[in-house]
Amino acid sequence: MADESAFDGEGRHADGAALSLVGEFTSVSTRDADWTEKLDVYGRLVPVCVVVDMQDSEITCFWEPSPHGYRSRTTVSFGEALHVPEPFGFAIDTAGF
Repeated sequence: MADESAFDGEGRHADGAALSLVGEFTSVSTRDADWTEKLDVYGRLVPVCVVVDMQDSEITCFWEPSPHGYRSRTTVSFGEALHVPEPFGFAIDTAGF
């Protein structure tokens, strides 16, 4: 999720500071980048990040960004509900994964 103004500039990418929630689905070809480079960048800026690890059948929610990355995280196996904290405050039903 991003504020609409994040897309006002030129180029393919939104302004990272305007993002409020990011979701990533891993694949064999992107898994390393999803768990390293992307998470390092998001962990400094984006309030909530959800990574759906298709290879390990788990979903992880990260929150509380800091200059050193996310301070909090929770992981559940597919089939369990994953709580996404405020400012969203909802649960993801992973039974369909």
